[in-house]
Amino acid sequence: MHSEAYSALVAQLFASPMPVDIVEMRAAYVAMGDAFPLPADVRVTKTQLGGRPCEWLEVAENPRHMVLVVHGGGYCIGGIESHRHLGGEIARQTGARVAVIDYRLAPEHPYPAGLDDLRAAWAELLASRGGDQIALVGDSAGAGLAMAFVADLLRTAQPLPASIYCMSPWADLSNTATSRSLKREIDPLASIDQLAKMAGYYAGDIPVSDPRISPAFADFRGAPPVFIQAGTAEVLMDDALNLAKSLADADVDVDVELRAGMIHVWPWFFPAIPEGAEALARACAFIARNFQST
Repeated sequence: MHSEAYSALVAQLFASPMPVDIVEMRAAYVAMGDAFPLPADVRVTKTQLGGRPCEWLEVAENPRHMVLVVHGGGYCIGGIESHRHLGGEIARQTGARVAVIDYRLAPEHPYPAGLDDLRAAWAELLASRGGDQIALVGDSAGAGLAMAFVADLLRTAQPLPASIYCMSPWADLSNTATSRSLKREIDPLASIDQLAKMAGYYAGDIPVSDPRISPAFADFRGAPPVFIQAGTAEVLMDDALNLAKSLADADVDVDVELRAGMIHVWPWFFPAIPEGAEALARACAFIARNFQST
């Protein structure tokens, strides 16, 4: 059984679908994030990280650990405004200092702009902390970008994060997974037609099945622990499962939480639904646990 709040949220999302125009989508995503203001105990510092706009969010005094949040939005929308509330809650629950950055977006800035921005941010973070004191968090396309970045770190023998939390990862931009068609009528947030359009915007001249674009096909041998959450009511369900298989094939410690009836990125809605709050609490416990083991 789902909560009344969850059922009401799903009904609202179906009644008010996202626009299809990129500019309008960006504005709508900001408005969704604005509906969840930060609690008064979360301190905000506006700055830059890796040359990109960034907000540091923290609650604890002099936190030892850091979390880098890579926002979702199909590589085309989203940013600090849409994910400030998520970063603030992660800071509250883990005690870490959390950075939410505005990496460059397609179609204005296709691959590898976003990945380059993560590289620059990571290098700056490493100047003050070891990789094992930093966690990566990503939702949807942000999770895909985070995992593509981890695969890049592995290829180039760079310091790795302590852990990675992937919320409803978009890890296969080829748009061919079975769940695309099976779940399209029950997913109010992810349109397969819009996904195909955004994938083309982001990939540019590179095939969408390339592991640099679709990390479900990447080599993750040597990667740190990964926690994946996905719902059975989202078209990207198979992305989570296929990413988990690639990680398991590489002997990576991967934990997959597949929740019945949950929609795309339901933990993002944690202020509004108990299912989201419970899921995010489990993710934060995973992040904190892996900090403690280093």
